[in-house]
Amino acid sequence: MTTEELVSPHGGALVDRIATVSEAADIRRRVSKLTSIALDGRELADLELIATGAASPLTGFLGSADYRSVLETLRLVDGTVWPLPFTLAVDEETRGRLSKGSEAALYDGDGRLWGVIRVQEIFERDPLDESRHVYKTEDPTHPGVAYLLSRPRWLVAGDILALPLPENLPFADRRLTPRQLREEIRSRGWRTVAGFQTRNPIHRAHEHLTKLALEFADGLVIHPLVGETKNDDVPAAVRFQAYEVLVDKYYPRDRTLLAAFPAAMRYAGPREALFHALVRKNYGITKLIVGRDHAGVGKFYGPYEAQEIFDRFTAAEVGVTPLKFEPTFFCRACDALASPRTCPHDPASRLDLSGSKVRELLRNGRRLPSQFTRPEIAEILREHYSGPVAVAAPKRASGGFIVWFTGLSGAGKSTLSEALSRHLSPDRSLEILDGDEVRTHLSKGLGFSREDRDTNIRRIGFVARLLARNGAAVATAAISPYAATRAEVRAQAEAEGIPFVEVFVQAEIEALVARDVKGLYKKALSGEIAHFTGVSDPYEAPENPDVLVRSDREPVEESLARIVEALEDRGLVGEPVAKRRAS
Repeated sequence: MTTEELVSPHGGALVDRIATVSEAADIRRRVSKLTSIALDGRELADLELIATGAASPLTGFLGSADYRSVLETLRLVDGTVWPLPFTLAVDEETRGRLSKGSEAALYDGDGRLWGVIRVQEIFERDPLDESRHVYKTEDPTHPGVAYLLSRPRWLVAGDILALPLPENLPFADRRLTPRQLREEIRSRGWRTVAGFQTRNPIHRAHEHLTKLALEFADGLVIHPLVGETKNDDVPAAVRFQAYEVLVDKYYPRDRTLLAAFPAAMRYAGPREALFHALVRKNYGITKLIVGRDHAGVGKFYGPYEAQEIFDRFTAAEVGVTPLKFEPTFFCRACDALASPRTCPHDPASRLDLSGSKVRELLRNGRRLPSQFTRPEIAEILREHYSGPVAVAAPKRASGGFIVWFTGLSGAGKSTLSEALSRHLSPDRSLEILDGDEVRTHLSKGLGFSREDRDTNIRRIGFVARLLARNGAAVATAAISPYAATRAEVRAQAEAEGIPFVEVFVQAEIEALVARDVKGLYKKALSGEIAHFTGVSDPYEAPENPDVLVRSDREPVEESLARIVEALEDRGLVGEPVAKRRAS
């Protein structure tokens, strides 16, 4: 059997955008004269997929017409099914150095040259519009939305040419390109190939599904994703250790392949499930297991949307058969693995452990039930979660921190955050998340019930962590009335190693009424405005804030000095006060 007899690549031909030896030498000779573009983890993963042909038929990053078509129709302009926009973002300064027809050099975060792009177009995106189309939400607690909000709006389109892939990439011996995996499939004589996409360890339920798929295929490719994932996902290195043990001990070696899939997770649910199927076709896979909530996160998608999206296209357009399995679990009453279609017992009989429950058990040194996972896999995960690496404080980007201003409306939170920004401006910028602006741009549609207020504060906290995680100094200026929600936001930041400074801007209600030029407090006190925090809705003042300022009794300069002193004493800005006094 030849590779031509395998399933056709998406679009009909397997793209190859890897430079030849002479092309690579030419790129290196002239790269010093080119504008540089630094790619983040997702863009770098997309570049590798394009270069190796995994993202066939793409030959580069999308132009505006294809971008718009993908968002609105899940197709390229020529009608080819393609659900995810592959884009390359640049800041305003870089945009100004580029022009149509020019070339730019593509680097990773460590400064390693990966290739070049021939600029065909530069256009602007609306991140929330893209979020609505791709993720079906504008909620910044969705990791995909948060990613888009953190990236520049300007996009560079054009064909790429990549240097030969570095030999020291993670999982290099398992990181088979589409051509390499196709050749391996061909050499084994497989005509029908089932694929399994995962970003998690394989427990007994998933093992069961993969072996069911193997009943209907010549071979099985376990193809775990090794690009960027969420912080709380199990690291790829730990997962791969578990995969290798599992495949070695519990799968037929002549009918099973383990290979690394270098994509980054987008958590795009149904769109990403379709993407996972299309790119697996380029690797020579003919069937893909699509389970419940494939590529989902939280409650953003329906449990079977990832399966239902395939019904929008013909079999010929997709070219890969989705294996739509029901969720599998161990039933204590059946004493066997089962699914809702085969088990007559109620959910109480099921051994169903959530990801958070699994992590809790492992961190406490407890063993996972053998009905849930193989003992060897449980031990690998237990060592990861209970070892010194697991309990160490997460590494944070240098200099990132959060100053969380809380207080009643009109107390001076925005005024103080702007004053802090001006104070720090000679040395660094301060990103300000103002409560009113967040409600306009990120929380539009939310009301003022406790649930909606908490949702708004959680969104602000998520964006603040995202910025601080990447080295930014962040100030938030929102009422944040409830102590439990503030504590939750703080705990999440500190769990990531992000310094968090709570500043309570206190002012008596009489002072706030006096300075309220819009008369909102008077209207609230007279009953004309309902759900007004501090009047008809509660404000739970912090009991032990890091900094307490009295905006009704002291000038802005005095309050600011107290805030700066707290930041200096924690080593977040300038020189600690104690050190200055000692000198």
